[in-house]
Amino acid sequence: LDQEKLLLYDVSPQAIYYRLRTAFNSNQAGELRASHEILPIVLVEDQEYISNILAGSFVKNSRGEEVPVRNLVKVEREYGYKTIKGGMFGEYVPVNMDITTKSPEKVTGQIRSMFSDDTNLSIRFGGSMISGQQIFREMLMVIIISVLLLYFILASQFESLTLPLIVLLELPIDIGGALLLLKAFGGTINLMSMIGIVVMSGIIINDSILKVDTINQLRRTGMKLKEAIYTGGARRLKPIIMTSLTTIMAMTPFLFGTDIGSELQKPLALTVIGGMALGTIVSLYFIPLAYWYLYRHKDVKDVKAGPSVNN
Repeated sequence: LDQEKLLLYDVSPQAIYYRLRTAFNSNQAGELRASHEILPIVLVEDQEYISNILAGSFVKNSRGEEVPVRNLVKVEREYGYKTIKGGMFGEYVPVNMDITTKSPEKVTGQIRSMFSDDTNLSIRFGGSMISGQQIFREMLMVIIISVLLLYFILASQFESLTLPLIVLLELPIDIGGALLLLKAFGGTINLMSMIGIVVMSGIIINDSILKVDTINQLRRTGMKLKEAIYTGGARRLKPIIMTSLTTIMAMTPFLFGTDIGSELQKPLALTVIGGMALGTIVSLYFIPLAYWYLYRHKDVKDVKAGPSVNN
């Protein structure tokens, strides 16, 4: 607005403002709210070029005289955002990028350094890769804390600092089997697959705990090490196989479903099935072997009372 012209023609800034809003189709009458979108309701006229709008628009001054709008304003070209979206962190302008890279942290760091000097910009990154990495870090922290808590609980129950390691050694192997089957079926590491790993770890660890506890109980009765391992393996064979088969069979239908629910739960089913299949073999063969290797030179008196668990 030309302030000198406004004073000369005795036109108030508010009058010229409302006239320009109407002329440029911005006379908003209300808002229509739908979900996360706000649709403005405006009173509009026929669309014209800016020069034509200013040439044909008039505004009344305080004396009721009509004054041409083109005499009161100056036209300058400026650049701005066409649309602004709102999200969790406020308003933002989305910029879509199609970049193929194996190190997204390096790319995001380079982009941040490009705009580091501009204090008016706040840059955030989103997308399946960024959110997947964040979920992976959070679930990894959950798994680490769970393993530590499990170790301390088993150490207090078994009254040994080394015996819980036999059980926990199974976790990396089972997780490897879960991720291998997930990759074989073209799945990705996401929230559902991470939940499947946590669920699978809890189920398969329980089988190993029960087997180790059974072997400890047999050794406390005076049975020799190898005989206790053979007898404990025979006693826990059916419960371990039944637990694994029921879990695997319960998850199998999700692999063949085509609806939205099945596609969402397919990564969970793959990780549970892969971990349980490999974990069953580990519980049956690797755990007894690790137990024998750890206690092959120790006497029966070294065996402490384990947790009383029935299955």
